Amino acid sequence: MQSNQRVAALMAQLMGGMTIRSVDIQKKYAISRRTCQRDLAHIRAALEDSSAGQLVEHQGTYRLEPPTTPLNGQIVLAISNILLGSRALLPSELDAALNYLFSGLSPVKQVEVRQQLRIARGSYTPLSQPKLLLSRLAEVAAYIANHRRLTFTYLSSQATEPTPLIHHAQPVALFFEVHYFYVAMLSQTRGGYWLYRLDRIGEIKAVSEGDKLDYATRFSLQDHRRQTYLLDSGDLMQIQFVYRYYPQTALDQFPGSRVIRHNADGSVVIEAFARLDGALLWLLSQGAALKVISPPSLIKRMREELMAALNQYKQ
Repeated sequence: MQSNQRVAALMAQLMGGMTIRSVDIQKKYAISRRTCQRDLAHIRAALEDSSAGQLVEHQGTYRLEPPTTPLNGQIVLAISNILLGSRALLPSELDAALNYLFSGLSPVKQVEVRQQLRIARGSYTPLSQPKLLLSRLAEVAAYIANHRRLTFTYLSSQATEPTPLIHHAQPVALFFEVHYFYVAMLSQTRGGYWLYRLDRIGEIKAVSEGDKLDYATRFSLQDHRRQTYLLDSGDLMQIQFVYRYYPQTALDQFPGSRVIRHNADGSVVIEAFARLDGALLWLLSQGAALKVISPPSLIKRMREELMAALNQYKQ
């Protein structure tokens, strides 16, 4: 039997879930040990190029180990660009994450995707004060899964709290949003659910048994994402505003929002439910392209903020 026929037959056995032994191959095909090893090397190379699995050897016995989670270049390219766009990781952690993703690709595809990411990776700029996050991320995730209550130091962004303070809280949810990881916790210190930025959590001083919280009263990440833009504070209210730019830009900022009217001048009226403080940041950022029309309390707040901004530029 010719070499290519022999290799094809061995490959078929492996793909069928069979194990093969080097001594049996040599005997069946009347070939030397060296020739057998060369055939197996061809099979190993073909498997690597096709991402069909890995040829695993143990004491002269070979089997095909299929890939646990086959990845294609499109998926890895998309996830890699999201990681790069987040700016959340230190370069060392970013490289570790990208290399992990690339390991699921064939060598040929790895080269291709790395080339496609060359400019994005080369221009990566982490946040101004980045911290190592991956180990802390796994640590907090384990605390959530095991219902643990924590005592820890936390540096707030509030000017009234310039130094880290001791907090007592039980983490219940972990998520990523606009550059940062956040931990939702049932806080004894704050009295209710509170969001803590992961990179602002300092030393974890004590870990104790927590409560298995009632699902109906737990923090709802779905509601948070539907109601929050940047800041999870302020009253939850229904707002309406005229928008003169591309409507999807506004709709994407407030999940669950909708266009309720199209105006003759090309503008639209959008209705959304949002927490005031975060919504105000985005509404103000749109300048003359946006006009709040409801509720009156928000119209008043917009006027006050815009006048205060204008007064800073008066001579």
